[in-house]
Amino acid sequence: MKPRICNFLPVPELLSAENILCIQPHPDDMEIGAGATIARLSRSGKQVTALTITDGSAGTYQPSDKPGEIARTRKAETENSAKLLGVKKLIWLDYADGGNLPYEKIRADITGTIRSLKPDAVMVCDPWLPYEAHSDHNRTGLAAAEACLLSGMPQFCPDDLQKGVMPHSIEMIAFYYTAYPNTLIDASDTWEIKLAAIDCHNSQFSGEKGEKLKEYLTARSEEQAEKENCRLVEAFKVLTVTHLHIFEETWQC
Repeated sequence: MKPRICNFLPVPELLSAENILCIQPHPDDMEIGAGATIARLSRSGKQVTALTITDGSAGTYQPSDKPGEIARTRKAETENSAKLLGVKKLIWLDYADGGNLPYEKIRADITGTIRSLKPDAVMVCDPWLPYEAHSDHNRTGLAAAEACLLSGMPQFCPDDLQKGVMPHSIEMIAFYYTAYPNTLIDASDTWEIKLAAIDCHNSQFSGEKGEKLKEYLTARSEEQAEKENCRLVEAFKVLTVTHLHIFEETWQC
């Protein structure tokens, strides 16, 4: 049971968002973490933009693969996947994949994107996921959370003002890959779209590896769905930006 103090900051309704910015550290994260919900939002007429932080060029176990070729392949895979999900706009920051993201730079880039697109909701991987060892995920999630918290303040990244990009405050942030979900979205009607979108990333999830991933995601979804009396769900931690600063009960809300 959540603490009564959480009633001071009600959890927003993710499906009420009209303009959504989905941020992913690598090509394929939005499909795995939120693909069915993205498809559901797009099918209901909502605008979804995907911002990919890295070029995905480290995504191989073959020493002979060249980073430039990997990056081009993964970009093409994402373009195909986005068509299935209904994502109309793709933005690439093209930072090198592999754990060396410059935190302050990506935070500034995300802030500028939020101010330019003016979404009411941001989706991103949860940087507080226990045992997450990939710093691309940790830095992306934390930089996005901080950008969401501060993007409405003109003295944060003030260079944007000189470019004519005005401050913008978002209404909610939805963390996928989360261990502390507070929102389960019915994904029954769009789950097959999610799986087809994952299949687009053949360079990462071909053959048995891809089938195992989809089996795992489906089994976890079915287990979480038992609480909602539906067949399949996607889980998120949905918060207001106010939850992101000195609100000690946020993890329980």
